[in-house]
Amino acid sequence: MSYLELKNVDKYYGDVHAIKGVNLTINKGEFIVFVGPSGCGKSTLLRMIAGLEEINDGDLVLDGNEITHQAPSKRDLAMVFQSYALYPHMTVEENMSFALRIKGEEQSIIDQKVAKAADTLNLTPYLKRTPKELSGGQRQRVAIGRAIVRSPKVFLFDEPLSNLDAALRGQTRVEIAELHRDLNATSIYVTHDQVEAMTLADRVVVLQGGVIEQVGTPMELYEAPANKFVAQFIGQPQMNLLSASYFSGISADAVDVGVRPEHFSIVDAGQGAISGQVELIEALGNETLIHVCLEGSGEKLIVRQYEQPSIKVRDSVSINYDASHLHQFDAKGEAIR
Repeated sequence: MSYLELKNVDKYYGDVHAIKGVNLTINKGEFIVFVGPSGCGKSTLLRMIAGLEEINDGDLVLDGNEITHQAPSKRDLAMVFQSYALYPHMTVEENMSFALRIKGEEQSIIDQKVAKAADTLNLTPYLKRTPKELSGGQRQRVAIGRAIVRSPKVFLFDEPLSNLDAALRGQTRVEIAELHRDLNATSIYVTHDQVEAMTLADRVVVLQGGVIEQVGTPMELYEAPANKFVAQFIGQPQMNLLSASYFSGISADAVDVGVRPEHFSIVDAGQGAISGQVELIEALGNETLIHVCLEGSGEKLIVRQYEQPSIKVRDSVSINYDASHLHQFDAKGEAIR
């Protein structure tokens, strides 16, 4: 049975239909990630769940209870914002305990919950400090700790790592994953970063234009995208999309064919199915990305390989593909199974 359910949820801003009849079920203990390009509606949808944006039509059900029009404070949800949203004049301990103090919780229980959350997040040495005395990563952990002490039914994360540098993002991402496993909490996480989506999620919800394009595990989305949008949005570098005329043995309905960079291989000139000229070689240490411009059409593709290439920029090359990993798309951009 679903724990959180969105039923035909709509959101309008005047004449703009921002969220369009979204249906989604989330199970207890799942880590769900909303991902998509800027303006796709992922943060709006999260704020609708939190009660910070009005739901214009449809229903929102949590643990069997209708909460569509409940005030945010009554929904038993806790949100972690991108901007930390800490009280600058309060200590870490005071920030983390604020919601419990407002509710009139007994001081002994407050102390116990704050101490436990601080220990989990490695914040115990910083409880008497104010936010200005903390690093960005420590401030984000305080914001997460403030959510933990409330013991909510669902945690909501709105791009919590976007203000951190790359190294700290990676470290904090691991901490959030470990925290989810320890708490076995139901979590919804919004990000535009597909690495976060692929590494954190039990299931990923891909949004575009206020519509859910596909829901699935990270590898389901990577290996079996429902359409061209998902195919190119999930994966870095993105999937190569070429005219179906380059490929043999495919459906008559196929207009475009997608191939992941790792499913192409460089062979000697004249020995492969596709020919072109090398435009750029990106040597990244653990892998090399080879950019090729195809003869005749000028279409471009990227080949990923894990050994150092012997070719150089402007060399003519041939390319073969793994026929077992082709993704075929019809004229509407939908996958052909």
